[in-house]
Amino acid sequence: MYQHIVIAVDGSRTSQHALKQACGLAQATGAALTLVHVANPAEYVATVAPEFLQYENYETAATEQGNAILDAAIKQARTTLGEDAKLGRHLLVISKNARDMAKSLVDYATEQKADLLVLGTHGRTGLMHLLMGSFAETVMRETRLPLLIIRREA
Repeated sequence: MYQHIVIAVDGSRTSQHALKQACGLAQATGAALTLVHVANPAEYVATVAPEFLQYENYETAATEQGNAILDAAIKQARTTLGEDAKLGRHLLVISKNARDMAKSLVDYATEQKADLLVLGTHGRTGLMHLLMGSFAETVMRETRLPLLIIRREA
């Protein structure tokens, strides 16, 4: 059924739960699995945490943190799927708004000829939803690919 599944990962528990589901689908269908992290350097501008002071610029911070998230997700996927699994990874560094980030993810999945796009949603409501928006909703509006949205674990 599925030949190539693209999953967005961000290191959150919701993302890890979505990755488990994507691995299960890949295992059941023999599909290749590509893990994608969308990093936005602008998110680091407001961060004054000491660990970010070591970076030359925010793009370097976003890239290094994004690669660390991808490394952990690949390790998790290999644990489930085995060392011979067809796994890929891709880091998208987008210095724009959430809509452009979502569109970049959708464009990448489409270019890679993915059959399914998987992502987790935090299920924010009310004021948090109004302030932060929903990446999953934006992806849903942008894509024509089949989309599997995994809610956070209870």
